[in-house]
Amino acid sequence: MMSGRDERFDALDRTFSSEAARKFAVELTEYYRAPGTSGFQTAMNKVETALRDAGLDVSVDEPTIEDAWEPNRATLSVVEPEQEPLIDFEKAPACLAWYSSSTDGPEQFEVVDVGTGESPADFEGKNVAGNVVYVHGTQRRPAWWEAAKNAAKAGARGVVTDYMLYQTPGVREPELVPEAAQLLRLRPAEAFADEDIWALSIPHSSATVLNELLEDGSVTVEADIDVDVFDATAPYLEATIPGDNPDETILFCGHASGIEPGANCAEGTGLIVELARALNDLADEYDFRRTVTFIVGVEGPVSEEYLQRHPDATEDVITSLTYCSTGHKQSETDSCLLLSASPDSVPHFTNDYLAELADQSPKEANWIGKEGGQELPLLSLAQHYYTPWSDNGRFAQYDIPAPLFMSWPDRCFHSQLLTADVIDPAPLRRSALISGVAALELAVATENEAAGIARAVAGRSLQRLQSLGADYAGNGTIRARRHVDFVEKRDLEALASVTDLSADAADTVDELRAQIEKTAKQVRTSLDAPTETKRDGVADLVPIRTTDDLVSRWVGLEYDDLLSIADQLAEADDEAGWRSLRVVSDEAWNFVDGERTVGDIADAVGFEFDLRVEPEPVYRILSGHEDGGNLRFE
Repeated sequence: MMSGRDERFDALDRTFSSEAARKFAVELTEYYRAPGTSGFQTAMNKVETALRDAGLDVSVDEPTIEDAWEPNRATLSVVEPEQEPLIDFEKAPACLAWYSSSTDGPEQFEVVDVGTGESPADFEGKNVAGNVVYVHGTQRRPAWWEAAKNAAKAGARGVVTDYMLYQTPGVREPELVPEAAQLLRLRPAEAFADEDIWALSIPHSSATVLNELLEDGSVTVEADIDVDVFDATAPYLEATIPGDNPDETILFCGHASGIEPGANCAEGTGLIVELARALNDLADEYDFRRTVTFIVGVEGPVSEEYLQRHPDATEDVITSLTYCSTGHKQSETDSCLLLSASPDSVPHFTNDYLAELADQSPKEANWIGKEGGQELPLLSLAQHYYTPWSDNGRFAQYDIPAPLFMSWPDRCFHSQLLTADVIDPAPLRRSALISGVAALELAVATENEAAGIARAVAGRSLQRLQSLGADYAGNGTIRARRHVDFVEKRDLEALASVTDLSADAADTVDELRAQIEKTAKQVRTSLDAPTETKRDGVADLVPIRTTDDLVSRWVGLEYDDLLSIADQLAEADDEAGWRSLRVVSDEAWNFVDGERTVGDIADAVGFEFDLRVEPEPVYRILSGHEDGGNLRFE
C-alpha cells in the first residue's frame, strides 16, 4: 500500500525521464562553453527552447562580458632535441588554460624548469623572460595561481604544467590517470589583464617525456595557440512554475558553462531541464502554493545575478538546490553521488528533510521477498559535509539553505575524459527523485506536511545527541560539552525553521523542542564535563561584519599566509591541512554574526567538519577580512 510520499515518488518517477536528461546533457558536450563563447550561447539557446517548449514561464537577460575568451586551437610539441608531441587542444580541449593569450602563429621557446614556481625565488637567475617555464604540480590548488602569477611577473611567454587538481589517493593520481589533461585558469583576471602569456596543461604521460628530456639537457618546444577575445553577452535564464504565493520560492540552480566535452557541468543542466518539464507537468495535479524557480547561466555569476535581481531572496527562498556533476557513471569515474549538506552556518530543516527523502526514495533493485519496491541501491549515494563547490557557496553567504548534488571523487575531473560516455541515467534519476519530490512537497506544504518534516528533524536530532553521548563516554571534556551545546542549538534552529512553511505547526515544533532540550540535558549530565571557563586571547574576540556583499574567502591574505594557516590546521588535526582550508575559510566567514567569538566559530567549524580547529588559524582567516574591509573585531 502506497503512502502519500510513495505516490509522489511514483508520480515523479513516471513523469521524469532520466534518458531525456541524459540526452540533453550529451548534446551540450558537443560545445566548448566558456562564458560568452559561441558554444555557451548555443547551449543557453537549447536550454531556453526546451523550457519554453515544456510550458514554463521563461525570461532571459543578457549581461555583458568584457573580454570574453574563446579558444580555437592549441598545440605543443618538443622540437629539440627530438620531435615529440605533448598536447593537442583538438584531442584534449581542457589543456588550454582559460584566458591564455595567442602565439604569433607557431613559435619556438626554450623550456625553463622552475620547480613548483610558488616562490619568486624559483625564477631568479634563470632565462625566463620570453621563454616557457615548466611548473611542476603540487597538491595545493592555490599554488597553481601563485606560480602562474610569478611566471607572468618574471616575463615568461608561456607556462607548461603537469598539474592535477584535487587528487584522491588510490583513485585520482597522475600515475592512475596518465592521459588526463587538467583544466586550469589564469586568475585572478586582473593579474593577467595586460599580460601576454599562455598556459598549457599536459598529462602525466607527456610530463614523463618532458622530464626525461630536461634531465639530459636543454629542450625547445613549439607552441601554436589561437584564441579570440571580444565583448559578448552571457545569457542568464529564469524559468518559473508559478505558485499562489510568488514571494516563496523553491530554487533550482544549474550552469551551462564548461569546456568541451565537460560532461560534469552538462549533467546538471540536463537534469534541471528535464526536472523542470516533469514538475511543470505535475503542477496542476498538486496545486502549488509556492513558486518553483529554475536558473541557468554561467557557474558563479548565475547565482550572483539571481541574488542581485532578488534582494529579498534570503527571506523568500525556502531552499536552493544546486546541481553540478549529477550524472556520472560510477564504474568509469570511480565516483559517488554526493548530496552535499547545506552548511551548519545556515541551520535549517533542509538537511534532515533531504536525508529522509534520500532514505525513502526508490532505489534500483527489489528485495528478494517483494514483487516490487526498489528498496536496494545499486548506486552509491552519500549525504556528506557542506562542500562549497559551486553556486551553493554564494547562496550560503546569503543565509539561504544550500545543498549541492555532485559526484566525488572523480578520476576524470575537469579533463577531456569527461565525455558523453560517462553520463549515466541512474544517478540523474536518483537526484531527480530526491529533489523533485522535495519540490512537490515544499510547494504545497501546509500544517500537516510541516509537522511531518519537524518530526524528521527532531528524530534525527535525538539520534545525533545520543550518538554524541556515546562517542564522548568516559571523555567528559569542555570540548565535549561545547559540542553537545552546538548540536542542540543548531538543531533547535533547524526545527524552528519548519514554521516558515506553516505557522500552524508551532505546537508540534514546541513539543519536539522540549524533547531535544531534555535529551541534550541528559547527555550533558552524563558527560560530567568540567565547568566552562573564560577563553583568553584571540578566542574571545567578536568579529562583526561591515559589509553585506559577497566576499572572497581569502581576501587580505597572501599565499605565504595560506601556507602557514594550512600548517596550523594540520598541527591541530592530522586530517586537516590544505584540503580543509577552503571549507574552513568559507564557514569561518559564514558563522560571523556579531555574537559568536572567534573561539565559538573555531569550535563550530570543527564540529561541522569533524575536525579539531583552534582559534588562531580562524582568527588569521578573519583578520584577512578585516584588512579587506569586510569586518572589525570587538
